[in-house]
Amino acid sequence: MEIPRHGYIKKIILLLLVILVFYYLLIKTNKYELKNTFKVFHHILNRSRIMEILIPVYNTTILNRIKNITNRTTNTAATTKRSVITTKTTGRPTTIDPAELLVERSPSAARLNAKAPTGGLAVFLFQTEHHVLADLQLYLIRKLAIDLVALELFVDRPPTQNMRDVALAHNAGLHSFPVERHKPNAGGSDRNTDIVNWAISLKAKQYLGNGTAILLLDGDVFPLSPFDSVTLLNSRDVVCRKHPALFARFCWIGFICLGPQLYDTIDHFNVGQTMRQGKSYDSGGKTIEYFLKYENASFSWMRETIFLGTDKDLFWGAMDQDIQWIGQNFGRCDKCGPEIFLSPFNVSNAVFYHMISATSEWRFGHQGPRRQSIHNSVMRSPYGPNKTYLMSDMIASIKKVQQMKLIPFFGDLTCEKICRG
Repeated sequence: MEIPRHGYIKKIILLLLVILVFYYLLIKTNKYELKNTFKVFHHILNRSRIMEILIPVYNTTILNRIKNITNRTTNTAATTKRSVITTKTTGRPTTIDPAELLVERSPSAARLNAKAPTGGLAVFLFQTEHHVLADLQLYLIRKLAIDLVALELFVDRPPTQNMRDVALAHNAGLHSFPVERHKPNAGGSDRNTDIVNWAISLKAKQYLGNGTAILLLDGDVFPLSPFDSVTLLNSRDVVCRKHPALFARFCWIGFICLGPQLYDTIDHFNVGQTMRQGKSYDSGGKTIEYFLKYENASFSWMRETIFLGTDKDLFWGAMDQDIQWIGQNFGRCDKCGPEIFLSPFNVSNAVFYHMISATSEWRFGHQGPRRQSIHNSVMRSPYGPNKTYLMSDMIASIKKVQQMKLIPFFGDLTCEKICRG
């Protein structure tokens, strides 16, 4: 079926209006603001369904439309097994990787109206030998996770006695990645994806089958506010931090929440790296394959911003020392401050802190004092065991974060105005 001509005209007019507005903003800005405007424009595109409007579709979603076109063309032309789609209009055909078209998928109305699973939350943590960070992570999760069912700590080498003591103190299961499964000369990303995939294959079905959601966290990601499985997922199958690469549309490996509805398909959920049409996708890239294969799987990205300066009113200044450390030690301006992930849903107050490169030895060595300082800061704050935080103060901090300007990290935040004040 040929798309009516007036449909093209409307879409062309809409596209031209968008371009004109964007161009007007660019010529009104200075160098920094031009960069920032582009990133904000990309953020709007990424979080909306504008791409679906601009690509020729008619009374159906883009992927279903493309699938129909592909099915019709297979009778007259040979097709490869590569995951590509071919759109055919009145002009020349264009081959598009469906990974470029992935947008957040809301759950069905029936799912939204259904009673949310109440099987609680299991948290999977991934560490190396940094027992101080593990102790802080486990402590904060025990304190802030409202419906916690279990803590599972996975380490990529035989655990030290310190790590054993930490797991015992917080009643966490401790699992060591089998030595024989290590790949020779594997890089950090390879080791990270291998242990996460191993953990999912080892333990995920046990929890998902009981109606329990799973939260996967890197070793340097900490909760700053109370959270639970129901409001974190908000009826979605997957909620994750979108990978920070520019225009990426897959899950970053360090923060992924999986709903119990994934029980039957979890064997196909993979966080490995991948290649598609000559493009390399970092750790988490294979989540693209899952979202493309299971078109009814709903997912949303966490929102994110960056703490650009210390603030004693934000979570009692517990992170201020680390924020100062980042400002003093990142000579390049690729990360202006710690990354903050916050829930995209109004029903949720979840806020998480990413202690940038805290587990990376390749970027910064000798980070022991930094890890210990953030541990001490948290324990001396109202989060600590000898003090009790007031919920009113907590809510004030959460609201402050929610009202901040969103500053997604796009992989190369070279913005001198932010970094250098």
